[in-house]
Parts: sequence; C-alpha cells; structure tokens
Amino acid sequence: MLTQLYASPGWGGPGPWHDGGPGWWIVFPILFWVIVLSMIGYVIYRRTPRQVARVSGEQALAERYARGEIDEEEYERRRSVLRGGSASRR
Repeated sequence: MLTQLYASPGWGGPGPWHDGGPGWWIVFPILFWVIVLSMIGYVIYRRTPRQVARVSGEQALAERYARGEIDEEEYERRRSVLRGGSASRR
C-alpha cells in the first residue's frame, strides 16, 4: 500500500492524490512560449531607434579611441554619456 502511494512523484500517477491530471508535461509548452516571446521582445528592443543610435555612437567612439584621437579617460566619459550615465567627473 505504501509503495503505491509514493510510486509516482508527479501528477497523473497512481495514488489517492492523482486523478489522471495533465502531468508535468504541461509546464514545457508554457515554458517554450515564454522563451519564444521573450526572445521576440528582446529582438524588437534591440532594433529600436534609440538602441541602434547608441550602438552606432559607441562604434564611432571606439574607432576614434583606436585611432588615438581621444584618450582613455575621454573615451570612458563619453561612453558613459552614451549609455545614459552622468557626464560629470569624479
């Protein structure tokens, strides 16, 4: 009797608490759609004009730093401004 009660830890197994419910498999389609919709939302967010402008600004800034037109301190300060940080120095 005791082995019958604990034979299946999930839903849908034999025992007094299991009546043939949907089982744990119901979690996976929900999880799948949460992941898919999250990825779609992330792609839409990355393609917004503000994000595209920020990335292109950071690329231009990195190119200026690589050519030696600005020093590391100026690069960090301007990158902070592009990312929405404060432009003030410490």
